[in-house]
Amino acid sequence: MNFSLIIPLWNEGRNVAELIRVIADSGLPQQGMAELILVNNGSSDNTGELVDEGAARHPWIVPVHLAANENYGGGVYEGFKRARTDVFCYIPGDLQVMPDDVLKVHRHFVQSTSPKARLFVKGHRTVRHDPMQTRFVSRVYTVLANVILGLGVKDVNGLPKMFHRSLADLVPVERMKTFVFDSQLLSLARVNRWAIEEVPVTFHSRREGVSSWSSKRIKTYIEVFKQIVKLRSLRHEAGRPLERLR
Repeated sequence: MNFSLIIPLWNEGRNVAELIRVIADSGLPQQGMAELILVNNGSSDNTGELVDEGAARHPWIVPVHLAANENYGGGVYEGFKRARTDVFCYIPGDLQVMPDDVLKVHRHFVQSTSPKARLFVKGHRTVRHDPMQTRFVSRVYTVLANVILGLGVKDVNGLPKMFHRSLADLVPVERMKTFVFDSQLLSLARVNRWAIEEVPVTFHSRREGVSSWSSKRIKTYIEVFKQIVKLRSLRHEAGRPLERLR
């Protein structure tokens, strides 16, 4: 039950080298991770150079370079297109989600009695090392998404997220490119009667750099609410088969 690990990177030059080292030392390449797809999401710093350097050292790294920033969800989806396995997993590149929790989610995925082709396993952040304001907003977001979309989960944006690649074929042409993409995937899984199972994980403090939305919180909150409401109709749209680029 090998999987593709997808990580979108936008101006994460201060984190990339450590990210690759942590993953290499974790044993992930020997314990199910067939490939690490690093998506340089239109970065303006040295992220792309560091991704290529990592790929030169490790044959399991697949570098992807986007000319323009496709936002968080857009970067993840571009990674889907390059994946060669039947199981996708994704996390951010800021070291707030660590490899041991990827292994935990993968272990649960493999051991679950639910049919693998209709299984969605995700993290539930029971331990969080981020600001109280961020945790509060996250809880409110989860409540709103559950009420509006009927997701029935404990932590909408909890990562890692792992699922069979056929879920990507259900994503309609109009897909969310912000972190609301998480809600869109969960909504599609729920509407199509997939099993959604949550695993307790730890959310670590950001080591380097700054969150891409930290300076525009109010505007982001308003836009996110609009997108969640819009998802109510999009979840019933016909899916667009994933374009496989490899």
